[in-house]
Amino acid sequence: MELKPKVENVSQTKRKVSFSVPKDVAQKDYETTLKGFKQYVSLPGFRKGKAPLKTIERMYKDQIKQGFFEDAIPKYYKQALEELGKMGVNPINQGVLEDTDWEPEKDMELSFTFEVNPDIELNEYKNFSVEFEPEKVTKKMIDDELSRLQESYATISDKDAPSEKGDVINYTVLKFDGKEITKKDESSYKIGQETYGKAFDKALIGAEKGNEIIATVELVLKNDTEKSEKKEMVLKVNEVKKVELPELNDDFAKEVGEFDSLKVLKDEIKKDFDEQISQRNKSQVRSLILHTIIEKNPFEVPESFVDNYAEDMMKRYTQQQKNLNAEALAPMKNIYKSYAENEIRIYYVMNKLKELEKVEVSDEEIENEIKHSAEKMGMDVEKYKELYKKQINKEEIKENLISDKIIKNIEKTVDFKKPKKQKESKKNESIKEEK
Repeated sequence: MELKPKVENVSQTKRKVSFSVPKDVAQKDYETTLKGFKQYVSLPGFRKGKAPLKTIERMYKDQIKQGFFEDAIPKYYKQALEELGKMGVNPINQGVLEDTDWEPEKDMELSFTFEVNPDIELNEYKNFSVEFEPEKVTKKMIDDELSRLQESYATISDKDAPSEKGDVINYTVLKFDGKEITKKDESSYKIGQETYGKAFDKALIGAEKGNEIIATVELVLKNDTEKSEKKEMVLKVNEVKKVELPELNDDFAKEVGEFDSLKVLKDEIKKDFDEQISQRNKSQVRSLILHTIIEKNPFEVPESFVDNYAEDMMKRYTQQQKNLNAEALAPMKNIYKSYAENEIRIYYVMNKLKELEKVEVSDEEIENEIKHSAEKMGMDVEKYKELYKKQINKEEIKENLISDKIIKNIEKTVDFKKPKKQKESKKNESIKEEK
């Protein structure tokens, strides 16, 4: 049977194919279904499988037609797909049958809708400007990390005297916002953090074991960092703990690790931050470039891809979480769909960029990347290869290197401008200083 499918562009990613099945072909397949149906029908006065076809057809017309559709239509669609392939039309999802009807001794008219990959044109993917201020390592970051290390090596002991800033209070909440608390769990809080506002910390200073204290808790309103509400809490102090921090000196650096001095420890902390922030900046630049390209070259993405990707992410999430109900999941579906659509757009753009840029990666570059991974783990490269041979995917490494090269090539043409908000903020700060 030769089909002559007609293809209609419904959208950039959706197609509708229509074709006719000659009546002699359709009739022959219909009669095959009818004869098969006959074998299972019992009518009064006839043995099973011996009733006249015309009688069976008259009595079970709708069921026979439905069976014929189920048997024959997938076969016709498969033949249509072969013809579509010759025309260069390649569906990426299962075709959906449009409403159809058919009567014996007539041609069967069928139409299906399906999706195809979008034909992407990247007319603008270089020589544009974006707002971006690279993150830098600050003294505060290093000092905060040193403070964290200090606290992890702190000595904590019971304290009989009234509490001071820096002490830890172990307490139980008795009332909150005027209501009794039935489940009285113990909590800990270090005075001076101001997690619940200055008033809360102030109320805890001078507290002793056994005291009942009324403290004001300041809570930031959900989705609004500029507004807060105040609630009254009654708590019982169970213990006061004194926290003694080790002195930040060369001896502390040696205790923390194999560092000859505090300066060497600080240098190592800075080195770690340098690497982390370099990766964050690189990731941010890549994201800005790709999103700008997508904005300048809009295109549709197949809805079926988005739905399947989002559904897959939702399944993985629900497997990890417990006690989730449909109401809790409902708002998340849109979030996952938005993320899935973004990821699929990036996938299409990167594929097109690979086609346009024609970047190549040598075996030596792949080996250097493996060597770099080994060095980061402080391992000999051959030992690393032996230990991680199942995880080392050279094709994946190659694809990542190609993507990195493409982004770097585009990055060279991009004009990075300081964000306007930052400029305005610095301007306001200088005005305040002048005042």
